[in-house]
Amino acid sequence: MTITQSAIHRRFLTATSLILLAGTVLLVYSNTLKSPFVFDDCYKILENKAIRMTEASWGGIKTAALESQPKTRPLPNISFALNYYMGRYNVFGYHLTNILIHFATGLLLFFMVRITLIKFGPPAGSRPLAKPECIAFFAGLLWLVQPINTQAVTYTVQRMASMAAFFYILSLFLYVWGRSRWRAQGKIRPVAVLALSGCLIAGLCALVSKQNAAMLPIIILLYEWFFFQDRRITLSKKQSGWIIGGLAVFGGIVLLYLGGNPIDRILDDYARQNFTLPERVMTEWRVVIYYITLLFYPHPIRLMLDYDYPLSISPAQPATTLLCLGALVALIMLCIYLARWHRLLAFCLVWFLANMMIESSIIGLEIIYEHRTYLPFMLLIVGGTYLVLNYARPAKMALASLCIIAVTFSIWTYQRNTVWKDRIDFWTDNALKAPREFRPHTNLARALHDAGRIDAAIDQYRKSLTLASDHADTLNNLGNALKCKGRIDKAITCYMRALEIDPKQIRARINMAAIMIQKQRYSVALSYLSPIIKEKSNAEAHLNAGTALANMDRIDEAISHFKKALDIHPDIAETHNNLGVMLVQKGDLRAARDHFKTALRLKPGYKSAKQNLKKIADNYGIEFHNSKSALPPKR
Repeated sequence: MTITQSAIHRRFLTATSLILLAGTVLLVYSNTLKSPFVFDDCYKILENKAIRMTEASWGGIKTAALESQPKTRPLPNISFALNYYMGRYNVFGYHLTNILIHFATGLLLFFMVRITLIKFGPPAGSRPLAKPECIAFFAGLLWLVQPINTQAVTYTVQRMASMAAFFYILSLFLYVWGRSRWRAQGKIRPVAVLALSGCLIAGLCALVSKQNAAMLPIIILLYEWFFFQDRRITLSKKQSGWIIGGLAVFGGIVLLYLGGNPIDRILDDYARQNFTLPERVMTEWRVVIYYITLLFYPHPIRLMLDYDYPLSISPAQPATTLLCLGALVALIMLCIYLARWHRLLAFCLVWFLANMMIESSIIGLEIIYEHRTYLPFMLLIVGGTYLVLNYARPAKMALASLCIIAVTFSIWTYQRNTVWKDRIDFWTDNALKAPREFRPHTNLARALHDAGRIDAAIDQYRKSLTLASDHADTLNNLGNALKCKGRIDKAITCYMRALEIDPKQIRARINMAAIMIQKQRYSVALSYLSPIIKEKSNAEAHLNAGTALANMDRIDEAISHFKKALDIHPDIAETHNNLGVMLVQKGDLRAARDHFKTALRLKPGYKSAKQNLKKIADNYGIEFHNSKSALPPKR
């Protein structure tokens, strides 16, 4: 079989397109590889002991999948465990993985658009410029460099969103490819069976990456109707089977995640929010329109992680609420109208609206996050690219316009990624853009504290408390900062206030216990730690409990707590040091020496461990150290 000249030309164009896409993505995200962990990265990665896989084993993978939070997203958690195995908490590996997932998703978008246009062709009268390769390339390029996608790529933990999108588009691509082979050959063949099986597996992978993938059965059903059934509404036995099957799968997914009483489950989510269900639904009308404005004008000055977005109290307050509802209704009517004469553009709009439904409707999630547009914007960009290439005049102007947009978006993406490179810069930027939102201020304070700028941190904590005076975590962190300045009594006041607001506040209890140990009030320290030790697996609580018991000469109990602390978190130098001290007193000098060496490896220059190694033959004069109280705040 000979390869035609046109086939060679097409393969050359495809290879060139992929190389250009890869180079562009690596360039615009090259300044993120050393960006620190922020916000939810702290407790979903740094504090997630389930992903600390020290050897490649099924047991480690199973632990990461089943014991990490949230339990409904095991696949991303396994990927975090693999990153930990390869480089512990070295951010380079985590960011490189995110970039590769983003690039791979862009490639799948390229092939998805290309196969759709090749198999079903552009509408009659399309310009030569609107060739499948050209549309697919520019659509993939504009989506890959879209600045709003930085939150799904640079924000490490949002790998959950990007992995879900990768498997989502892979599932749809395999469906289209397998279904096309089935249609062309008149009956289902092994190759088609393999592709459709891959579609099912990829769909399941998308679902266990993030739950917004639940719309996939509906999207496949709509694709089947728009393209393979050519929008025919005959309700034949075959069509009825497709519809019933798609709706059954979607309903099963809903029941799987919301349980037998989905209404009660949804309403329960609102008990933890500061808005009601009607307020959220009305606010989301405005949010979706705001997302669309970001698609067209995603300047870095408009992008942030934590928004201070005002609620819609009624359809008339603010007045834009009703206007945005009207705009959404107009989009739906446009979909219906376009479905008659331009199925590609209609499907692109349907894709956007359908994929916004889960996170922008009745489920009690927080109001707005940019990473929620990662999947919905895919085909919206495809539709826009098609319009420019097919209808803009003259042709050179169309190409020039897309190139200018791509370059502009690339620059803005690089600029936005620059802000992610430093925690202080990142949260300062967010606090300036959302001055009435308390979390940017408290996270900025945390970053300043970690950088040793304690006075500035105290100012930010206090500013945050003017916005949310009953936030226990912020009060606890203010106490930590005051403690660093030697203002112990004021620190205690903050910790006690935090415990009044939330008696189960773990950090405040641990910090109060640490102060009580310093004051040699060991029984009081244990009373603060007792509820944590009973209910939670917290390494620092066991470390402090062991330290208090050791000072009370309850050696065996102290050893038990130090060992429990190491089971939970094996990389705390103070735990190894204190356990070594106890083992010296028990006469196990070899084991004690190993723990002192481990403490020095984890914390080079650790004075107490160094002294204890020198005095390994002597049971006296060995120091105890309680844990640090300044860890990332749990939100």
